[in-house]
Amino acid sequence: MNRKHFLQGLGVLILIFSLGGCATTPYQGDGKTRSDTLLQQQFQAADKALTAQSGGGIIFAGFSLHSQSRAFRNDVVTAEKAVRSIDPSAIVFKLDNPTLGQAHDWPYATAENLAAVLAKVGALARPQDKVVVLVSTHGNVNALGINFSNQNYPHINARMLNESLAGLRGKPVLLLLSACHSGSFVQALSGPTRVILTAAASDRSSFGCQFHSTNTYFIDALLNQHDLLDRSLTQLMDAAKADIQKREQAQKLSPPSSPQIFVGAAAKEWANQALKNWLTPGQRQTP
Repeated sequence: MNRKHFLQGLGVLILIFSLGGCATTPYQGDGKTRSDTLLQQQFQAADKALTAQSGGGIIFAGFSLHSQSRAFRNDVVTAEKAVRSIDPSAIVFKLDNPTLGQAHDWPYATAENLAAVLAKVGALARPQDKVVVLVSTHGNVNALGINFSNQNYPHINARMLNESLAGLRGKPVLLLLSACHSGSFVQALSGPTRVILTAAASDRSSFGCQFHSTNTYFIDALLNQHDLLDRSLTQLMDAAKADIQKREQAQKLSPPSSPQIFVGAAAKEWANQALKNWLTPGQRQTP
């Protein structure tokens, strides 16, 4: 986390203390009980949805790991909307550590819950499915930050994330990482069936993660394109890079974030296919 992000987080921390009370942790108390119940409900809904599907579909898992910006949860909502525009009956998992004023209606995004969800996704996913995983948070080199009620918890590194994704090896996976220095994860997570899009190069910060931000610049530029379904992942990424560059130059943000893309050898066909064609008519399910 850079100095700017630290100062923003400090301001939010002061605000929360001024409102009184210290929040519970995601590992104890009524909050954890509620979170565990919500997670089991998502697991049960996923099992039911998979049973009802006769063909392939999309499985989405979105994680908002940091409670110091509204943008992170909003990124998950934006990504879910994009996924459902392709597959209205997509199987969806959503976890977050909500910031001030956001609902506590998703399971908490702890490292343990992230691993549990990705293990579940790995068990559910079939060769004909496509998996979309989004992680949105503050980051550093080989570190995706976890923050709950403005308390930092041990971060997730590339080895941990790769182990959590082990059940998805050989299956089509789109991995979206919206965090500073997220390019540092590409080498460790790359694989022949994976597409990885990151908000920044390994040595760069990304932008748009202030407390009141609607989305991070990366997810906004990537997934809020008006002709989203008519473009492929590679086309969307090219357009997002251009859009982000314009924003950064206009606001004199330096150095540029330099978003990264990796496309595995076995993923090139669907990475260059319009999103509306990801599923055949027979695969697309009705809500």
